[in-house]
Amino acid sequence: MASEHDPPGRATRLGRLARRLARLAPRRLRDRTARDSEGAGAEAAGAAAETPATAAGAGGTESTGAHAHDSGADEPRGSAAGAGTGAAPGSDTEREAAAEGTGGRSAADESPSPTAPGEAEAPAGRRRRLVQRVLRTGADGSAPRFKPTPLGLFGVTVAAMFVTLLLIQSVLGTFRTGGSEDAPGDSDPGLSTAAAPPEGTSRIMIAGDSLAQGSSGDFTWRYRLWRHLNGRSELDVDFVGPYDFLLDPVTGDQGATSYADADFDTDHAGRWGATAAELAEDIGAQVAEHDPHYLLFMAGVNDFARGRSVEDALTAVRDAVTAARVAKGGVRVVLGEVTPVWGSGSDEELNTRIARFNAALPDLAAEMSGDRSPIVVARTAADFAPAQDTWDGTHPGSLGEVKIAAAFADALADDLRLGEPFPRPLPDVRTGPRSAPEVGAEQADGGVRLSWDRVPGATRYEVLQQRLRPDGDDQVRLPVEVAVSGAGERPSVVVDSLLAGATYEFVVQPFKGDEGGMRSDPVEVVYDDDPPPAPERVRVGSGGGRLSWAEVPSATHYEVWRRPLRCRLPEPSPTTGGGGTAASPSPDAGADAGEPSGESSSPTCEPRDGKGPGEGEGWSSAAVINDGTNWSIAGGSGGWELAVRAHRDFVSGGYSDPVSGGAP
Repeated sequence: MASEHDPPGRATRLGRLARRLARLAPRRLRDRTARDSEGAGAEAAGAAAETPATAAGAGGTESTGAHAHDSGADEPRGSAAGAGTGAAPGSDTEREAAAEGTGGRSAADESPSPTAPGEAEAPAGRRRRLVQRVLRTGADGSAPRFKPTPLGLFGVTVAAMFVTLLLIQSVLGTFRTGGSEDAPGDSDPGLSTAAAPPEGTSRIMIAGDSLAQGSSGDFTWRYRLWRHLNGRSELDVDFVGPYDFLLDPVTGDQGATSYADADFDTDHAGRWGATAAELAEDIGAQVAEHDPHYLLFMAGVNDFARGRSVEDALTAVRDAVTAARVAKGGVRVVLGEVTPVWGSGSDEELNTRIARFNAALPDLAAEMSGDRSPIVVARTAADFAPAQDTWDGTHPGSLGEVKIAAAFADALADDLRLGEPFPRPLPDVRTGPRSAPEVGAEQADGGVRLSWDRVPGATRYEVLQQRLRPDGDDQVRLPVEVAVSGAGERPSVVVDSLLAGATYEFVVQPFKGDEGGMRSDPVEVVYDDDPPPAPERVRVGSGGGRLSWAEVPSATHYEVWRRPLRCRLPEPSPTTGGGGTAASPSPDAGADAGEPSGESSSPTCEPRDGKGPGEGEGWSSAAVINDGTNWSIAGGSGGWELAVRAHRDFVSGGYSDPVSGGAP
């Protein structure tokens, strides 16, 4: 029966629950109930058959009893029928019971009641008997209908309640609702009421919401608990439940099987997005089908996210436990606290409800705990920091998985004597996706395209870049995030703002929420090493002081090269008169313009060999032009050979044909 603290509607839900679970009761229970009902029916039929005889012995015939009642005689109500039903001998109730024993017809229906010899029947008595007969058969002589009295209805209700309690007790065994002074486990429901672990394999069913199910790329806290129980505790554990898959957090589809490590028993009863109330609707059937020794139940955050109260969530947990125990009376239950959230936009409100729920959970466990079916609480919220222990503010990452698994392991070991407590300090585990992407690179318009296969569980990716040569720099994380929105898409990104001709190294790191995972191997790329063409229309302006050329579209800058012209002094004219002779040619007549002979006559200058930079000798870089396509020629008394080279970042292009200029 619902207590005075039960919210409205709980009785209705329990009624529906009882009707559903009635179908799950073992066959032997239904057979036993049927046999008990048949026995009770036979006893009732025997008592009904004895009623006419008893009435006849007390009053002679049924009509005698009726006549005594009509005349107002004060007769004792001590017959068997009267004592059993509280009705006077010869009453309608007694005659209906007698009618059941005679095929639905009473003696009064067979023949008229005889009148005592020598007496005349009073008209009032005849009218009363006529009214009674009409009430029994109907005015048209039809068969009588059952019309129970208020007292009869009360008796039927009490009997139904008694049968229901017998049914529940036969399935659950002895149970209590709390408050018993000598009931074991009131002060600590786990230590004194825990049933001994089963021999052989221990079947454990983990039920809950998304925190119990997990998503692709997760280890899950189920994995970490299973490893502890089977490894450190050396137990034979079988996880049971209707599901074995995860949810894909990118597509939102159920059915993913990409665990970070699938080498464990993946069966569970977790359901992404489910409230405690929704889980309670199915938990009875799941327990009946999979027959677990232990039920680990953790839910409630979705109830609060949907605006439900703490009382609603606690009621739903109570209903879930009740359903599980009706399906299996000896199931041991561990209730997990709801872990706090972060980054939801309403953290304060949600975490206040979560704290109140967690504070009330031990009292609920103590109230419902029993010797055959102990209920304990796992302190899963203790030391849980959602900003560090979750990948999205709600769902546990690797650190959160370890904390939740440790809390359940401690509750099983300390309160239910199954296995050992989780080792302390907690292990330091890596976070984020555990699969490294395999990255490919190719030239693309404006940059380098990087692409890779999806990493299970990764919700985004980041790219790290480093220039190796020339002029190597440090590795930097690029200001770009690659999000994936479809299962068939191959993540990719075009990295731009690269320097042509440079050698780069790229690394891709997957992230699940805010948790970075395993990085890819570096991929090395030489970007756009196709050289630009040589500049055209190179010329020296009038006056010989400015060099110009046509723009090269792909060039980022230009380099001016030069070498001095080869100059010769003119041969002197023959001198006549005075017996003089012509001057001999100077041995320095072939000297360069940089080595003037000191003669007043101007030298003759010309290109040396017709070879440009890279082919001829004596060329050197004179200037780098980043903006524009001209340069002022400076220095050199004898003039220069000039050439222009186009560059695209670190890629050097061709040289222009040499031109001459800058002559004095």
